[in-house]
Amino acid sequence: MRDHRFAIKHDEACSSIPILLKLLCLLLIFVSSAGAQLRQTRRVLLINDLGIVSSPGFAEVDQAIFSALQNSPYQIELYQESLQLTFFPDEASQLAFRESLIHKYSQRKPDLIIAAGSASLKFVAESQESLIRDTPVVFCAVLGDISDEIKSRLHVTGVLGRLQPEETLRAALHLLPGTTHVVVVGGMGKFDEGWERIAKQAFQNYESKLDFTYLTDLTMPDLLDRLRHLPSNTIVYHTSIAQDAAGRRFIGSAQSVPLVAGAANAPVFVMDNVDLRAGTVGGSLVNWSDDGRVAGEIAVRILNGERPQDIPIVMSNNVYMFDWRALKRWGLKESNLPPGSVVLNRQATFWELYKRYVITGISLILLEAFLIFALLVQRARRRDAESTLAITNDRLRTAIDSGKFVGWDFNVKAGENHWFGDLQGMFGIPSHTYSADLDEFRKRVHPEDRDAVVQAIEKAKETREPYVAEFRVNRNDGEVRWIIAQGKFRYSSNGIPERMLGLAVDMTDRRRAQELIQESEERFRLVANTAPVLIWMSDTDKLCTYVNKTWLDFRGRPLDAELGNGWTEGIHPEDITLSLNTYIGAFDRREPFNMRYRIRRHDGEYRWLLDIGVPRFNPDGSFAGYIGSCVDVTERKLAEDAMTTLSARLIEAQEEERKRIARELHDDYNQRLAMTAIDLERLAENIGDSSPDAVDKLYELFNRVSEVGADLHSLSHSLHSSTLESLGLVAGVKGFCKEFAEQQGIQVDFAHENVPRGIPGDAALCMFRIAQEALRNVKKHSGAARAEVRLEWLSEKLHLSITDSGKGFDLTEPDSDRGIGVHSMEERLRVLGGRLEITSHPMQGTRVDAWLPFNVARQHAS
Repeated sequence: MRDHRFAIKHDEACSSIPILLKLLCLLLIFVSSAGAQLRQTRRVLLINDLGIVSSPGFAEVDQAIFSALQNSPYQIELYQESLQLTFFPDEASQLAFRESLIHKYSQRKPDLIIAAGSASLKFVAESQESLIRDTPVVFCAVLGDISDEIKSRLHVTGVLGRLQPEETLRAALHLLPGTTHVVVVGGMGKFDEGWERIAKQAFQNYESKLDFTYLTDLTMPDLLDRLRHLPSNTIVYHTSIAQDAAGRRFIGSAQSVPLVAGAANAPVFVMDNVDLRAGTVGGSLVNWSDDGRVAGEIAVRILNGERPQDIPIVMSNNVYMFDWRALKRWGLKESNLPPGSVVLNRQATFWELYKRYVITGISLILLEAFLIFALLVQRARRRDAESTLAITNDRLRTAIDSGKFVGWDFNVKAGENHWFGDLQGMFGIPSHTYSADLDEFRKRVHPEDRDAVVQAIEKAKETREPYVAEFRVNRNDGEVRWIIAQGKFRYSSNGIPERMLGLAVDMTDRRRAQELIQESEERFRLVANTAPVLIWMSDTDKLCTYVNKTWLDFRGRPLDAELGNGWTEGIHPEDITLSLNTYIGAFDRREPFNMRYRIRRHDGEYRWLLDIGVPRFNPDGSFAGYIGSCVDVTERKLAEDAMTTLSARLIEAQEEERKRIARELHDDYNQRLAMTAIDLERLAENIGDSSPDAVDKLYELFNRVSEVGADLHSLSHSLHSSTLESLGLVAGVKGFCKEFAEQQGIQVDFAHENVPRGIPGDAALCMFRIAQEALRNVKKHSGAARAEVRLEWLSEKLHLSITDSGKGFDLTEPDSDRGIGVHSMEERLRVLGGRLEITSHPMQGTRVDAWLPFNVARQHAS
């Protein structure tokens, strides 16, 4: 933005001109600044193999790409698609996806395509559509080399992933040189096969040295059982398990890896950084997020104008990564790790936790020792030294008091013990200094801790190591305080201990907080284990960490079998996908959820559970996981199903009776009235002018009979619409709206959009009856002179709305005041899996929305 400066000559008579010019200048600067912020738009299409819900690895790739694209000078429209190979591996599904993709983006051609995964790159390369063939392509998370054919057909570059099973095996053998057996585990999904093939090729050079077993064609329970009974000197190498031999699908590292690591009685090594969780050791790992970052940077360069063929293909940067907890579990030494290895989840040492206190204490101890030493060597100037020492001790005590510390100087030879610091807070002594013998200190130590404290002091004296102890002391007022003490002996030239200097810190508040937490947890578990509902808890990694006794009794399995992902093993195969998607989606959004699913009880029977979960948070506000409860609602579910079946039968019987009455009215009564009208007309013609009054009367009767016939025809059509049956839903609703407007004198505007042909009969009849009932309510209750009816296909649902601007009503009134018509509409939709929404306010009109899932209606019809 340029800096505009104006020099304006003026006089007093024109004093208002500079103000106007300044305002105009500011306006121009503001407009210029606002215009500078507008950016051009670029469309980026991101396709991956499995989807971010099914694969934490591809979730990391997508997030890293998205973050890198933020550095582009353009406004990015990012479209994300997934092949979902875990759930739709067949060619027909992929062909349908390709066709829908081309149709979807034909009017919004992307400026760049990013293919995350080998299958996604193959999907793009095989396309014959110019929409894809002429668009620059960046790939990542792709294994193996890129063929010359792909390079010649596409404008392509990207990041090649490198799985390094051989490097991981070398590192494992260095950590465990006695290894004789290698067990390779994997699955039977389309995605699993590629990873297993790479591992098998890499291990060919070692088959003469080690015994290899490939467990890649088992069900998950059989695999876990084999892993629990592995021979000694064995290591496990996990490739990928997206599907087992029973066809059960898993969300990669989030589900299969914890199960394998939890069951194996040998160390488990993995292929990528996402699998480094829940007890796995690690290895030479692909870093998916780093690959995604590099691919995103390449994408930004291409959007800025560089050609893909001018940007070299990059190899992924593998890193040796290991889990500290797994190393400790299997007794593996960090010194044997490859150079440059990254060790995660290392626990803090005593020094890291308390170094600030220790440094302060030792500094104070050294300062006190220096002062005492100066006092001894300068005995000739005792008074000056004592004065200086007093001043220094006051400062030292002030520093210690501010930190709630107590220091001591124990003269072993003289048997004197000098204390200073926060003696009031720790011992209840109303002084900053105190001198006593060693026996008094022992008496102040809690009786249950005295022997341990004495042994720790004697051990430190003999070994010349620092003295560290955590124990209780008794205050003068009887209160018990917890302290942690650390000290060290000083020895004479002949090795005799002369003094011991030390520092103690009051830890009572921390211990009490820990006890309160433990007491709260014990109280919760006691209540939970006696509750008549099934209670569960999960950690931040989505894995179950607790179930109560009621759950275990219901399932009939031990606790370790239900933890982690064990609880999902009993869910009915038809409910597992929806349940996991609901759970994972709510977990990622930190939202409460409730869901129903069937789970196998201890007697083998599947029971319906209502599962309600809410997020947990730590006192500091950080996310801690989820807690939930389940109730057996099998009887209620059966009753609801029975009620739905009964309602469906009643509605069907009602419609059959409507058809019968409509046929009787049309074929019998209406025909008889028509014949009567004809006879009356003929009779009037025969009488002629002989009796004018009789003729007029006959014509009046003729008109009345004709009106009754017309009314019967309308009633017959209302009971059973032949237009709906022969021409479909749109024509049926449109015809009824027209007839209703003519008969009732109300203007009815009908519109429809994207309604597919071939709506099943029960779905069409349901929507037709709702339109009838809603328009009758408009006439009966609203007082409006106009209504709008709209029928459309929206969000994979059939949607019908009826709107008026009449009197409206209060939705908070009891349901009974809403009339039987509303309940009839709700029941018709409920039978087909739909829902009814009514929006109304007094004097603001009413809107009725009916939603019907088309797939549900299709299944019901079949």
